[in-house]
Formats: sequence, C-alpha cells, structure tokens
Amino acid sequence: MRDYIHVLDLAKGHVLAVKHNLEHKGTAVFNLGTGTGYSVLDMVKAFECENGVKIPYVIKERRPKILATSKFQHSKVFNRK
Repeated sequence: MRDYIHVLDLAKGHVLAVKHNLEHKGTAVFNLGTGTGYSVLDMVKAFECENGVKIPYVIKERRPKILATSKFQHSKVFNRK
C-alpha cells in the first residue's frame, strides 16, 4: 500500500513549502499525501477503468526490505499532535 498524490496537489504543496520557508526561520519537513493507501494493483485497475484499456501485469512476491504499507500522516499539516 502506498499513498499516491496527484501532481497538481504536489505542486501546490511545493508552493506552500516555499511560502513557509519565506515566513519562518530554520527548516521544516513536510510530507505530502492523502492519508489513504492504495496498492499498485488498485492504481492499475483505476487506470484501466478510467481509460477503457487493459494493462498486462504480473503479480510477484514482494521484494525484501520493501515496506508493506506507507501512508501519509497529516497531523503536522493540520497542526495536530
């Protein structure tokens, strides 16, 4: 599972990060995401559905040392602790 983000949302996040850096001293780290995880297969199926195409794929074992799940934690963005 991964937390995918649309490229336009990513661009908006970059603009907000630049504004933050102009208004504050020091450094800050901001991770962008939706907080909802999707598998690669979820993304393939969504693409197929939206575009009316079939994408050939092969399901394999997960590679070693790859996280099973990685989702965005939005508490920092919304000033929550």
